[in-house]
Amino acid sequence: MKNYRHPAIVVINLAVLFLLLLPAKAVELNGVSLGPTIVDKTVRPGDFFEQEFEVKNNGSEEMKLEVYIQDYRIQGNKWEEVKNPDIRWSPMKWATIISAPEKVGPGEKGRVKIRFDIPENAEQGEHVTYFSAKFIPVLDPQDKQTTGISVASEIRALVYIKVTDLLGNLDLRPGWHIDKAGTNFWHFSPPVFTVAVTNTGNVHLEVTGNIVIEDVWRSQKTEIAIPRFNVLPEQNKTMLVKWDEAPVVGYFKGKMLLTYDGENFIPSQFSFIVIPLLTLLGILLVAGGGILAIAFYIASLRRRLKEAEEKIKRGD
Repeated sequence: MKNYRHPAIVVINLAVLFLLLLPAKAVELNGVSLGPTIVDKTVRPGDFFEQEFEVKNNGSEEMKLEVYIQDYRIQGNKWEEVKNPDIRWSPMKWATIISAPEKVGPGEKGRVKIRFDIPENAEQGEHVTYFSAKFIPVLDPQDKQTTGISVASEIRALVYIKVTDLLGNLDLRPGWHIDKAGTNFWHFSPPVFTVAVTNTGNVHLEVTGNIVIEDVWRSQKTEIAIPRFNVLPEQNKTMLVKWDEAPVVGYFKGKMLLTYDGENFIPSQFSFIVIPLLTLLGILLVAGGGILAIAFYIASLRRRLKEAEEKIKRGD
């Protein structure tokens, strides 16, 4: 279930992991229901299947129905929508909503039909998405004039699609090479950390991690999260992470932890110095000015000594 605001609508707040604890049958919430709540399919590249979900209105109000499919990940007990997924591993892009009722009257039920077309180049492994059904009460004009507020309910069903090879076997070989994890030593502006990864396996990787920075001079620590990014098989990708809140000057030690499975983390250590460019230029100008002043003084002193020697020779 999802919590979000809609004009004149309040959506019921429930724990986002609730459905994970339910059997694969219909679940009811505030007089409306959706089922099944869990779909688990095993397919081969090029296959297709159709899935039906039943929606039911057990209440006394007519409900408007909004449905959609969304790839997601669970991160820190939160549903995170996957942005710009690749069609090779995205059930959301395989799905087409064939039919769905626009409204469900009191005591009525309807069916939502979805077709999943697995592409020929679909990636092996288990892929996950969710089907969402949002029930919005249809207010009559008098109720709209009186309160303008209704309670909507959203229920999600999880869809697991396991893709095998053409023979029905699973041959998953994840692998990677970390090309770079760190930053340059000298920085004259907020430092930028580089994460460069090559996917050496046959399945896409979802790389994430964090950077722990120790401020040696101030004895402080900072942690920066590395945004999750995908790397397709036999390809490489670079992610840049900027530290905007870095002190203007300091000596730092860093440790980067990277993972693609959320369990095994690869550490990389580095150190760097931050010094503002204007300050450095000022130091160089002052130092350069001092050197020039000394040079002029020495030249002037030599000239005076030479003049004095010439006067002595002339007997002045």
